[in-house]
Order: sequence, then C-alpha cells, then structure tokens
Amino acid sequence: MYGDVIEYLKGHQNYPTSLRSLQTLMRWIHPFFPTYRIMERYAEIRRSLRPPYGPGLIGDIDTLIAATALERNLTVVTVDRDFQRVPGLQSVVIDLSNQAR
Repeated sequence: MYGDVIEYLKGHQNYPTSLRSLQTLMRWIHPFFPTYRIMERYAEIRRSLRPPYGPGLIGDIDTLIAATALERNLTVVTVDRDFQRVPGLQSVVIDLSNQAR
C-alpha cells in the first residue's frame, strides 16, 4: 500500500529522492477500487481463515488486498508473510532482513 511505502521511505536519508522516484513509478500504476465481487471475496477469505476453518485472521487491509489480487488474477509482492496463509493467493515475499537500512 502506498502509505506503507511512504512510511518506510521516511526512515531514509534520501527520502526526497526516493519519494520523487516513487511518484514517477505511480504514474504507471493505477489503483483498483473495491467492487461487490471483491468484497464478496473478502468475506470468503475471512471465513476461510477464521478458526476452526483456518489459522486465524490477517489484517483487514491485507484481506482487502488479497481479495483484490484474487479477483484480478494478480500476484502480491510483499514483505508480509501473512499473505501466504490466504488460500489460492499467488504471493512473493521479499526478505528485507539482510538488506542495509
């Protein structure tokens, strides 16, 4: 989510340069707005993760992102391993633990 990226970038000395780069990138990325079908998928994900059916819920925004990705046949690229718990979701988890900050 854009806000998460901004929060991360604000912790770096080169924030102004990184912000400009992100804003340039965002010209090519178009948002998806929630639809009834996405919200129905959201409900399905929550039910599948809620005990006793699954390991427990993930965050609401993460669930919305997962629902959107599933409905749009997209892969989620993230640093959050919780997405791996969503049935049928294609995700790539990036490990930042070895990267310089």
